[in-house]
Amino acid sequence: MPNRKIAPELLDYSQWPGVNVLLLSESEAIRFNRLEAAVKAACDGVKSAEINRQFGIKRSLLHYYLVKCTSEHSDGRAKGFRALVPETKRDGYVRSLEPQPGIDGSGLAGAFTYLLNQYPSVKDWLIHRLKPDDGTKIQSAGLNSSAIHQEFLTKLRKAGHCPDQYPFTTSRHGYEALCAYIKKRINGGDDHAARSKFGDQATEGLSRNSGKIAIFRPLVAYERTAYDEYQFPDISTITIEIADEEIEVPLKRGYFCPIVDFKTTAILGYSWSIANRFRTLDFLQAFEFAIHPPPCIEHEAFIDLAQLPDEGFPAAVIPAANGRRVCSLCVDNHLTHLANAVVTDFRKRTGVTISYGKVHSWIERNVVEGIFAEFQNALKRISSTTGSGPNDPVVRDPVEKAVRYKIRAADIKALLDKLVTRHNARRMHALMMATPNEAIAADWAESSRLQIVPRYPTCFVSNPCIAVEVEWPTVRGIRAKGRTPYIQLDEVQYTNDILRQSWSLVGQKLMVQIRGDYRTVHAFRADGTEFGILHVSGVWALSPHTRETRKEINRLYRNGVFIDRSLDPVAHYQRYLAGIVLKKTRGKKHPKITREAGKLARTMDVPGSVNDPAEYRYVYKASSPPEPTTVKPRGRRAFFSPSPR
Repeated sequence: MPNRKIAPELLDYSQWPGVNVLLLSESEAIRFNRLEAAVKAACDGVKSAEINRQFGIKRSLLHYYLVKCTSEHSDGRAKGFRALVPETKRDGYVRSLEPQPGIDGSGLAGAFTYLLNQYPSVKDWLIHRLKPDDGTKIQSAGLNSSAIHQEFLTKLRKAGHCPDQYPFTTSRHGYEALCAYIKKRINGGDDHAARSKFGDQATEGLSRNSGKIAIFRPLVAYERTAYDEYQFPDISTITIEIADEEIEVPLKRGYFCPIVDFKTTAILGYSWSIANRFRTLDFLQAFEFAIHPPPCIEHEAFIDLAQLPDEGFPAAVIPAANGRRVCSLCVDNHLTHLANAVVTDFRKRTGVTISYGKVHSWIERNVVEGIFAEFQNALKRISSTTGSGPNDPVVRDPVEKAVRYKIRAADIKALLDKLVTRHNARRMHALMMATPNEAIAADWAESSRLQIVPRYPTCFVSNPCIAVEVEWPTVRGIRAKGRTPYIQLDEVQYTNDILRQSWSLVGQKLMVQIRGDYRTVHAFRADGTEFGILHVSGVWALSPHTRETRKEINRLYRNGVFIDRSLDPVAHYQRYLAGIVLKKTRGKKHPKITREAGKLARTMDVPGSVNDPAEYRYVYKASSPPEPTTVKPRGRRAFFSPSPR
């Protein structure tokens, strides 16, 4: 049934482009074969009634497919049998007449696109307006559609658009159409509009998984490192001994803060702390650990475990890595508030370049995230694990399991140290089956061609003094009253034999470094020369403690909680915390994590003291009754009578 409106030469289906039926699904192939046979029959002159009887295709539908098959394709040929395959792309509607809106607002399909086509200058302005600012002036966050809409209407008025024309004739003057246009441009791949609306993170990840290599790529170990914090996925406990009874008290999850090399994925150093939040000291201790690592923690559980070759930290087991400088350190964006302690003092001491990662861009420190994932798989086998979250089916009351199975903080810390040291000695496919320590040794061998970066001085490596706090107290003293020179830090006096005789320093400032045990501080003159070690005086010299502990004790004295200043303040503070913890957890079927337990654990962990590493065990001694008086009462005559000589 060839239509008279279709040229006869177009109905020669032998010249039509075909379709590979093997690439179609089963249902699509059946549909295509039926339509192809019907179209061929129509081109051969078969009547429409017979085609409808054989293939079930009516005359109107058959004519529709004939017009599609004989229409011209974009390649210049007829569409042919390609028109019988369902298409997923259709040309958008393009308005050709000026919009005439109805009473109910109908009749405005394609009106906004028609308006932009009528005013090319306004369209160019709108496209340029959607681009982010070049940084020369302040720009508000996000895309202010309302402001753009008002500016758009002003541009239309200046271009000569009449008030009785669209969009001025609508209730909101085309605001919804403008928003839909912006959304369409973003979905269509306009990166400028996406950056204006969502920020730089909308486009910074487009090159991921593309096979392209970043510009900053480390060539050797220690050239680029990364740091991040990871909240430990297990609950641990501390032990309180009272009357021959051991009570396990649960703690909040600690923080594991490693420094990882980008090229070899070796863990150069780390810090572990029991704190409510991240602290600057954790970051500084991790970097000091990388330069001067302490001995590995020994634990009775690992006595029978065979030690791997080169197990340990690079600075301890690789001579070529001892004293090696770290060139660049990539940290999270939230560390920007640590300006004085990290950006200023830390950079002056180490010479490290610090680069802050972008917000919501963990890919900047992907090597650290890989370490966290590796340890997560290992630590989730502990019964007190918190898993991947509260909805993890493996997790079931981790606090109760930590108390029942006595998963102590000292054991968890020793396990973490062993996992870190064995990670550096584990062979990896990414390193051609070499270990991270072997890769570092190969990069910095004596025969290596890259030896232009100097090492840290030997005196700095032996005592880095990075995890320190710096204060500038004034030397005080009164010669007339016989009060020898001293300095005061946190309401406590410090001095030594040299300072007691240095009356000329009264009124001058000394630079003091606070590190670990707060009973001693390292003092320097203003010109940088060493003055010596200053010791605390009074009852504060009885027990090791940190500056954090002293500040908390001073707060309790000011608030009237502690009154007697003749007692050992640290022991008194520990007993005070232990009493609160026992009151909240002792005898409880489901013990809860308390803030006081974390404070008690931190008083036991004093770097540099005789108890380092801490055992996290406190002996709670019951208060003894007052001793009976040994003085015999005497009468009035015996009291006033002269004593025999």
